[in-house]
Amino acid sequence: MIHILTGRLINGIDDVPIENGLVAFEGNRILYAGEKDGYTPSGDEIRHSAGDGTILPGFIDCHAHLTGEEDAGSFCNGKLFGDQLLGAAWQLKLLLDAGFTGLRDMSEAGLYLSRAVERGVLEGPRIVPGGKVLGITSGHIDMGPERSKAEYNAADHLSYLMDGPEECLRGVREQFRQGAKFIKICATGGVSSPTDRLDDVQFSPEELRTIVQEAERHHTYVTAHCTGYEGAYQAILAGVRCIEHGVALTQREIDLMAEKDIPLVTTLWISLHVAELPGFPDWMVKKARLCADRNRKSIELARRAGITLVLGTDFSNSRNTPYRKIGREFEAMVDAGLTPMEAIKAGTSNASRLMMMDDVGSLKPGMLADITVTDGNPLTDISCLADAEHITFVAADGKIVKNRLDDKDHA
Repeated sequence: MIHILTGRLINGIDDVPIENGLVAFEGNRILYAGEKDGYTPSGDEIRHSAGDGTILPGFIDCHAHLTGEEDAGSFCNGKLFGDQLLGAAWQLKLLLDAGFTGLRDMSEAGLYLSRAVERGVLEGPRIVPGGKVLGITSGHIDMGPERSKAEYNAADHLSYLMDGPEECLRGVREQFRQGAKFIKICATGGVSSPTDRLDDVQFSPEELRTIVQEAERHHTYVTAHCTGYEGAYQAILAGVRCIEHGVALTQREIDLMAEKDIPLVTTLWISLHVAELPGFPDWMVKKARLCADRNRKSIELARRAGITLVLGTDFSNSRNTPYRKIGREFEAMVDAGLTPMEAIKAGTSNASRLMMMDDVGSLKPGMLADITVTDGNPLTDISCLADAEHITFVAADGKIVKNRLDDKDHA
């Protein structure tokens, strides 16, 4: 059966919307996307009208954490990984409800969830998993200094500590052994870790080269958490191919990123607001207050240099980062100086590059039918992308998973 969506169309590629647009899809592929008058219906299509809303590609979050902790239950304080994994599986529908049909995950849970979605066992966004986030002892992801490193690595399902080239090689191979499609490391300190500074450099040049070279042998890449600038510079020199956050980048790093065509994943909503959020310890709030202004400047430099900006949220469905409001990142990007169309492209066609998929992220014939409809015009009010309440229709891989539009049986 062919489904038709009519209304304002933003295809994720062009800078100008099609006000009287139409998208037709059958199975999991788009047949047509363009001016309504350019499509000749057969008469058997099911029609869905966006009304005053807007048809867009399904959104992609390139910095997600599927921890499942908020829905892991109270048994053992929700610390059992099995409970967290089931919680994360349930949360996938919240992401679809918010219009997100793809994501790049950094956690052990994403390894299993990606395969379950691919097999059709779970309904959720398509997931590109990176496995555990890799870091050093006393670094950004070392949240358990009360335990030995071996105990920490065995118990933690988000992070993995490693020191020295040999352990780095083993840590990277462990992620690939479980099914990781890329590798994420921490090249600098961060806000949420108790034992480091924002600008600490983490991993030596030799360790970085070991990590990057092993990823390249697996025909993929390394992305790096970077809050400080020096660690970002060292990571870029070592061959890292993507930067996460980029809170305090200087012109030196920006120029090198532009030269090497290295994208920047934003995570701006958290960066701009984390110091205001409840429930964090004083040391964390103190570090967070250093981030907002620095991050705005980094984004301005990156935008001016023509660096590809990609939407990432760092959301984990915590009380402060609910998946139903994961689209707040679009608002944050506009708040930081992007145009609404630039923000939309960051969360669609730009993001498809990091998904390593050339058939998602835009609406054109032959692409996978990942489609999101909002009830407003994001080019005049970006907030209509910020909450699942405004999302009226979602198709993921051609399957309609949300529909609040007025439908007609035939076109």
